[in-house]
Amino acid sequence: MSVTTYEDQSFGSRRLIIDDGNFNDGWRVVKFIVAGNGASSAEINARLCTEDLANIDASGTTAFAWNWGDSREIAWASTRATSEATWGGWDGAIDPDHVVIKDLFIDVNTSISVPINYLVILERVELTDDQAVLTLIRERSQDDTRQDNQ
Repeated sequence: MSVTTYEDQSFGSRRLIIDDGNFNDGWRVVKFIVAGNGASSAEINARLCTEDLANIDASGTTAFAWNWGDSREIAWASTRATSEATWGGWDGAIDPDHVVIKDLFIDVNTSISVPINYLVILERVELTDDQAVLTLIRERSQDDTRQDNQ
């Protein structure tokens, strides 16, 4: 099991390096949480993606819109902290069947400029060569026309 936490100023996208160079090592997201620092009252929305969607789709306010039908988005989380209590009625959503081989990207959408915390818990999945190839295909958008090997 791998756990990643990070505290950063308000940001759009951050790469989470999980690619160990072995295509037979896959990772399944089992927990994804975001939170402010407890002193802010703004809402924080985040998603885990297999591509840097914040920069690929940087077309204004819709660049962050969640799309649960997009195979590149695999987990979503939201929270709102107030001075009275933390609103945490939604545990987020994770695609339980999605296995990742390459790096993940966390995209955050918030109006606060204080540190943002996140927690990503990954579970290792051993893949056969055939499963690894299918997983790599699934990590890319089906309408992806890039010729690079990202």
